Amino acid sequence: MKKILILLGIVLLSGCATTKTSITEYRVVAKTSKAQSVVDGCKEKSLKIAQAFSSSSLMSLKMDYVQEESKIFSYSQAHWNESPNHSVTMEILKEIRDSKLFKNVQISRSRSKNSWILETNIEDFLQYYSEGLKDSFAKVIISLTLIDSKTNSVIATKTFSSKINTNSLDAEGGVEALNRALSDVLTQNIEWLNGVCSD
Repeated sequence: MKKILILLGIVLLSGCATTKTSITEYRVVAKTSKAQSVVDGCKEKSLKIAQAFSSSSLMSLKMDYVQEESKIFSYSQAHWNESPNHSVTMEILKEIRDSKLFKNVQISRSRSKNSWILETNIEDFLQYYSEGLKDSFAKVIISLTLIDSKTNSVIATKTFSSKINTNSLDAEGGVEALNRALSDVLTQNIEWLNGVCSD
């Protein structure tokens, strides 16, 4: 009788225990283009990368996706390990620093004085699904504005975009496509900056 009561107790207690489903974390990582400066016009200038502007959803760890162009949902088993807003800002800084276009490139928190400031507006950074979930693509749209630190005047501004089809219809496929689209946008950005520095 004791054994039966012990077994019954174990079964009841195990029924109260909740199993937590594992959540996969993903990173925003752009493939470096290794695009180097081809001009000397900005070699004596310093650049500060301002923290990107974006919608509040891109400042959270939630991984959203769009269905049928207007319905927004969040993945329940996947999220970002850092907010896309912060990650994209750091990827822009890394890419411009690696290009060696400027004498030095600083983060927004730096107290150093800089010649120019680069402002970023992330207009789109999402995975999209077609009606019926048959197809999926990632879209990245980023606007960049160069500002003279002394006069606060706009030197140049440009919007870059990229749309990449996903290899799989899930969060992993979306992240891979978003990273490729971001890489494409960053390559366009370096080409644009080379043009600005040659003027």
